[in-house]
This record gives sequence, structure tokens and C-alpha cells, in this order.
Amino acid sequence: FSFSGLKTAVLYETKKHPEMLQKPAYIAALCHEFQKAATEVLIAKTLRAAQKYQPRSILLAGGVSANLELRQKLGAAIKKELSETAYYIPEITYALDNSAMIAAAAFFRRKLSRKKNYSWPAVQAEANLKLSSL
Repeated sequence: FSFSGLKTAVLYETKKHPEMLQKPAYIAALCHEFQKAATEVLIAKTLRAAQKYQPRSILLAGGVSANLELRQKLGAAIKKELSETAYYIPEITYALDNSAMIAAAAFFRRKLSRKKNYSWPAVQAEANLKLSSL
């Protein structure tokens, strides 16, 4: 999901009222509203997809799974709307950003590799790189 429109709206709001950025209550309210809007979208889209595809389970994972409000509200929505669907969430300790997961996988893959020399300056970004190619 992309939240670029929501992030842009927050940017314009703060540029329109820069003096408000000195007020902790304003910042807290802005953050609360951002979280509320993002959570509502994630829950609505998840429920819509689940109603269409009828999965047996839903897993909330990645860095977003550390958000306590999302964990609770998504769980409640699944229980209410999709009572036959299991809902899984990792312990907070394991609610990591996907980039950390990929970095750990690459580290261990490299550690087990027979290839000893990598030219780090020659590394190029490749969005669809398979871990098996490392």
C-alpha cells in the first residue's frame, strides 16, 4: 500500500502552519490522525482482499506489525468480519522491518557461501534480486 498522498497532505499541513510545529500537542494530534487514517486504510484493504480470496489465515508482519493500534484493531476486525479466519501476529521482538530481515538473510547466505571475494563498490541495486543468487 502507498501512503504518498497522506504523507503529502501532512507535509502541506505543516508548511501551512509552521508555527504549530513548536507545540507538542499539535504534533501529537497530527501523528494520531496519520496513524488513524493509515490504520483504517490497511484494515479496510485487508478485509476486502480477505473477503474476495477467503484465506484460512492472515499474518500481520514486517515493521508495521509493531504498531499496537493496528495489531489490536485488525485483530478485532478479523474476529468480527471473518470469524473463520485465523489471525497471526509476531511477538513485538520479531516485528522487524523487512529490510532487516533481508539483511540478516544475506548475511547468513554470504557466511555460508564458498565465494570469498565480493566487490562491494560494484554492487548495483536490483529490486527483484533472488537470495539464491547471492
